[in-house]
Amino acid sequence: MKKVLVINGSARKGRTYQLLKNIVEKLPYESEIVNLKDFNINECLGCEVCIKKDYCVIKDEAELLMNKIKKADGLIIGTPVYIENVSGLLKKFLDRTCRWYHRPPLIGKPVLLVATTAGSSLNFVLRYLENITTTWGMVQGGKIGRRISQSRIVKEQEVKSFIKAMEGNSTKYIGINKLFRFQVQKAMASNLMEIDKKYWKENNLIKKTFYYKYFTDPFSYILAVMFGKFLSKQIRKNARKVKEKGLDRAI
Repeated sequence: MKKVLVINGSARKGRTYQLLKNIVEKLPYESEIVNLKDFNINECLGCEVCIKKDYCVIKDEAELLMNKIKKADGLIIGTPVYIENVSGLLKKFLDRTCRWYHRPPLIGKPVLLVATTAGSSLNFVLRYLENITTTWGMVQGGKIGRRISQSRIVKEQEVKSFIKAMEGNSTKYIGINKLFRFQVQKAMASNLMEIDKKYWKENNLIKKTFYYKYFTDPFSYILAVMFGKFLSKQIRKNARKVKEKGLDRAI
């Protein structure tokens, strides 16, 4: 049976946790809810070792959780809205996945995004999580948001897109913003660091225009491809200038 990992980004087992439990009850899969507060995860140091050498210098349980995510067939991320953003617990973990922005390991895996709020910024937080998980290479399987005044009962229709994605039955329309996001990643991976270039080649991403099978309109496709070529050219040009001036040795 397929397995779904569910991340509760709240420090409590309150509204967010209850909503996640209700979602799990609607899914025909084995599911595991993990509470971020139970993991020993420290703040990112910003040292960039994980980007350049593919390992983290911090010895805690962030890698354990990252491996659990990679082993799962699908992912659900839930968070309360704190000061117009995700919870501090969740943000701390997301920062530790920095290398995934360079070398996306979750290509084609479905994700369902969940947020609860007592006030505003529900859509902003869900879009923020969508941007992150898109850059991880994931297939968007829907969003579920709730305000305090709303019921936490989950309807089958709300999880339909996620189930379709889990079964591999959905080909997503991808708009220009996501196509541009992919082109930025590809241009950087192709021209800056060998470790990234090798990963993208091994995973057959270099010649693609998005992480997985999709459809879009011709205008968005052409514009994104042109943007990607232009960006790659500029990155190579800037890299030559840096090398000619010896700035790379100075750094």
